Amino acid sequence: MAKDAADINRSIFNEEAASYDDKHRKLNERLTRELQARLDFIGVDWASDDEDSDDEEKEGDGKKPRREVRLLDYACGTGMMSRALTPYTTQCVGIDLSETMVAVYNQRAENQGLSADEMHAVLGDLATETVSDALSSPGLFNFDIAVVGGGFHHFGDPELAAKRLVERLKPGGVLLIWDFLPHGPPHRHGHHGHGHGHGHGNNDAEQSGHNVYHSVMHHGFSEERMREIFTGAGAGTDFQLEVIGGGFVLGHAHQHEQEDGKEKEAPANGEWEGDGEGGEGGAKQEKENEAFRRQVFFARGSKTGTGV
Repeated sequence: MAKDAADINRSIFNEEAASYDDKHRKLNERLTRELQARLDFIGVDWASDDEDSDDEEKEGDGKKPRREVRLLDYACGTGMMSRALTPYTTQCVGIDLSETMVAVYNQRAENQGLSADEMHAVLGDLATETVSDALSSPGLFNFDIAVVGGGFHHFGDPELAAKRLVERLKPGGVLLIWDFLPHGPPHRHGHHGHGHGHGHGNNDAEQSGHNVYHSVMHHGFSEERMREIFTGAGAGTDFQLEVIGGGFVLGHAHQHEQEDGKEKEAPANGEWEGDGEGGEGGAKQEKENEAFRRQVFFARGSKTGTGV
């Protein structure tokens, strides 16, 4: 199953990469704000230019050196998680099995003026029984935090993926995941199937020969299951799960008939409840949205052992 999931995800997200950020802009913007508001919840001793000690040795420019904080972003996609946490780290390393996602991640880092030492991604798959030699270099271990942003529900074996990530953490390092609470699969109406990619509907992929819905291996995770996954992976210390207020209604490409007889596609972007313009659609729209409403959570836990 894990290999099948990897093959499906690679094919779909290679096609999705170029348009992914535009399609999921609202979700990414909100998650960035929510992450940055929860630095204490995440629990990493973040990098800072402003250490408390006055006798700490200063660099040539008079500033105190930043504490080294290394982040591993798995199933990194275009790098939303890395970009959200870059201000608080000294290095972000992404890993993704999609060649084009890796390329977009690296291009966006370069466009931000970041060096490869500060932020870069490599091609690879950790959720396999045998990890390739290319992912075995010392530079891909000893991280302070490992994150998975919206990728867990695409993994054939999320338990194995979590174990592989915790192996690459320092003792006391943090595993952080955002994903969805349990929900039902989207309804399908005849040939107008609703796609689902990183939690979002996408009819474009279906029209191009892929149904993104098939990349979803799990319809959300309960707090109990996430606790079991973290504990089994060796990161159950101080486990916490926090649900973000206000559900996210996924964008979905269902055709709506207008009064003039013309059809119009709903936007594929989705929106947080309370953020939309509202006032239209009524009960029918609300019923349809229910199939696409998701509760987003952050889960975190620390690797057993004492941090360095």
